[in-house]
Amino acid sequence: MKKVFAVLVALTLVLSMGTMAFAADTGSITISNALEGAEYNIYKMFDFAPVEGSTTQGRYTVVSGWEAFLAGDGAAYLKTNADTGTIEWNGEETAERKAELAKKAVAYAKANSIAATETKTADADGAVTFADVALGYYAIDTSLGTICALTNVDNTFEAHEKNEKPDIDKYVQEDSEMTNADEGWGKVNDADIDQQVNYKSTVTVGLGATNYVMHDTMESGLTFNNDVAVKLADGTVVAAANYTVVYPATDGHTFDVQFKNDFIAGLAKGTQFTVYYSATLNENANIVTDGNDNTVYLSYGEDSTWETNEHKTTTYTWKMDVEKFTQDGGNRINLANAVFMLLRTEGVKDSAIKFTDVTKEGEIPTYMVDAAGTITEIVTDDGGKFEIVGLDADTYYLHEEAAPAGYNKLANDVEIVIDSTYDEENLTATATVSGVNAEGFIEVENKTGSLLPETGGIGTTIFYVVGGLLMVAAFVLLVSKKRMASFA
Repeated sequence: MKKVFAVLVALTLVLSMGTMAFAADTGSITISNALEGAEYNIYKMFDFAPVEGSTTQGRYTVVSGWEAFLAGDGAAYLKTNADTGTIEWNGEETAERKAELAKKAVAYAKANSIAATETKTADADGAVTFADVALGYYAIDTSLGTICALTNVDNTFEAHEKNEKPDIDKYVQEDSEMTNADEGWGKVNDADIDQQVNYKSTVTVGLGATNYVMHDTMESGLTFNNDVAVKLADGTVVAAANYTVVYPATDGHTFDVQFKNDFIAGLAKGTQFTVYYSATLNENANIVTDGNDNTVYLSYGEDSTWETNEHKTTTYTWKMDVEKFTQDGGNRINLANAVFMLLRTEGVKDSAIKFTDVTKEGEIPTYMVDAAGTITEIVTDDGGKFEIVGLDADTYYLHEEAAPAGYNKLANDVEIVIDSTYDEENLTATATVSGVNAEGFIEVENKTGSLLPETGGIGTTIFYVVGGLLMVAAFVLLVSKKRMASFA
């Protein structure tokens, strides 16, 4: 059974059911301010036969198919006069009770497959007229869900369509701005891969429409966390019994939230409630140039065929490219086999970010942020390069864990800042990375060590030299003495 609930009664439901009279055999029903494209149905519940020559007297009789309603749900509001046989109002004539009868009458017609007496669709003129309508008592509903009930008065009746469309808007939270006055809610944010991204969609209640369904679609780079919570504007948590989360959705969206009509009917026009939920930025995320979109819209009305405009937020994630090199006599040499870690806290290796190797054939080594990854050390290739993808805008520290053979390891971590700027209107963002060259690489220079200067004594060589000279001198002296002795 499909229930249809009313938010308003377009006119007094019935003025006096036993005293209506008509001067003609037909009348008309006009819906003013009708919404283009909305479908309007009238259901004849009772026939009316005026007393000949009288404009104030007549008799209502039940239309075939409505007997059970008159004896059932309608009995609290309508009764058959035992003396006249006509149907008349039963009890106090309040607007609330008339609205209740209207809702129950239309719900009965739909539940029992009672065809509408006549159906019309509103055009751009904003008016719908049912002409030459047989005198009687009618219930009216629209595809928007607004219901009113009426009786022909002086052969004509005009009902004013007071339904107002609901609306929805969507926001994403930037985690670095959560302490701001707006708590960081906007249309654009950025995040690490594997980071939770918070969303909220705020519904503004219209007047009369029913069957609210929120449809949310996330791109493949976002994984819905199935954590829906609903709150009123004052922070009051809405009980989960008032809505149903359909996940995965069966209509091509990521998930739907179907709101109970009783919940919507209890909210005044203009009331807002907010749906909170989150997603995780995953390994399929678009990097840098394309964001990761989340789109929402609200359907409503009978069969939920009416739709609001779509509203979208976009989440970005960034990258850094690193190039390790040295200078040798004015020549630039890129260095392979340098080992790096990317730290969130300077000098604290326990803060090293974990990665998964996602290098594609023929490309430089590429590492994606992965909270469950096993890689913390990144090695430069033969060109001295590597790439890290999936980073939030933040400050990072590039720590050299091991230098290439023959080179000194960096004494200090290299600070790298990724700074982003948002265009909320166009849902775009740009990022700047500190220390990059014209090709977009962060340059990290290494220097080789040189031979240290020698210091200390003159060594033993001189002693060998002096000793040898002394031996030669002694030999010469000995020979000279022998010769002199022979001449003596």
